[in-house]
Amino acid sequence: MVGQGDWDKASWRKSSRSGSDGSQNGGCVSIAVCASYGAIRDTRNPCRTTIVLPMVALRQVLDEIKDGAFDLR
Repeated sequence: MVGQGDWDKASWRKSSRSGSDGSQNGGCVSIAVCASYGAIRDTRNPCRTTIVLPMVALRQVLDEIKDGAFDLR
């Protein structure tokens, strides 16, 4: 099991759709993977809440994001 402090040492990847300042349309997220868990955090404010999910759930969320399930338009 991943400890909460372990995410501080994780290798975070920023979205390829991010602008040069780390944001696009006001926001951006980063993801990291550690063992059988993945985490999502706000790139501009990484000290805030990190969402940790089992890899199966993270893959499902990422697929839904790609399919536009959470688009506000």
